[in-house]
Amino acid sequence: MTGGPDGGAIVVGVALEGRGAPAVRWAAAEARDRGASLRLVCALVPPRGSYPGRSVIGVDAGEALLAAARRELHAMRAVAREVAPGLAVDETLIESGPVGVLRAQARTAAAIVIGTDRFGLAGELLMGGIARGLAGHVDVPVVVVPGDDHGDDGLLDGTGGRGVVVGDDGTPGSRGALRFAADRAARRGTPLVVVRAGRDARTVSEELPELGADRPSAVHVVVAEERADRVLADQSHDAELVVLGVGPHGRWHPVHSTRRDLLRRISRPVVVVPPGTSAGTRPEPARAAGRGAPGAGAPTAGAARAEDGP
Repeated sequence: MTGGPDGGAIVVGVALEGRGAPAVRWAAAEARDRGASLRLVCALVPPRGSYPGRSVIGVDAGEALLAAARRELHAMRAVAREVAPGLAVDETLIESGPVGVLRAQARTAAAIVIGTDRFGLAGELLMGGIARGLAGHVDVPVVVVPGDDHGDDGLLDGTGGRGVVVGDDGTPGSRGALRFAADRAARRGTPLVVVRAGRDARTVSEELPELGADRPSAVHVVVAEERADRVLADQSHDAELVVLGVGPHGRWHPVHSTRRDLLRRISRPVVVVPPGTSAGTRPEPARAAGRGAPGAGAPTAGAARAEDGP
């Protein structure tokens, strides 16, 4: 992601599970590198009034949850300062549902970052629901950071990137993802790996669409007829980041499983980029979505059609 302090803050959704440190580390490094601020946001709906069991436990569960949320925000602020000691960090606690809160936060953000603990079905459904509620519904990139802490190799503190992987399924939805990934790779001085996977992979035009002003020093195109999530996961082992786009209807379509399955397989941050995004921050004006540049059959990073594979 590019831009300076005027490009908006990096916003992190902070949950109460105590497993948000990897997402905060990644976001703090991103904010530091961009010269942006970091905004830690915790959204929850505490119980109010009378409810079964309140007289037995003898405490106000709502106030207890809010107190726990404040402690978690303070703890995550300390985590962020470990990565970037001089970083401007704001803590925000809002009593409302997380999807609505983060959508509202996206209006003044450069990116929204959430974590995923991958601990059981309940956690997966919760974080998957938040990701689906954001991707395609906000005008900034949405970053999903795995709960596994890879701070030892620098991937989650911004020092160990070894390449950027982007999915290309030949649809307009991935144009922004390709530009985002190309810009990221060029700025980091790392290779760009373009993945075309699924049954229709070989029907995608061999020519890459416009990648932006700064082309990466090395661009590799991988074509495979296997499921997109498997190919993307295989290519991501040594990557800093995996970049996906949103589908032609502007959202993660519920019948598409590439992104959901990819999050189960991959241990690298995944960025979902709106179609009109230029160089990874906010979308270009409306003309970007209909640009008739060469290769306009351009991608929806993440090979959305590849879920039809076995």
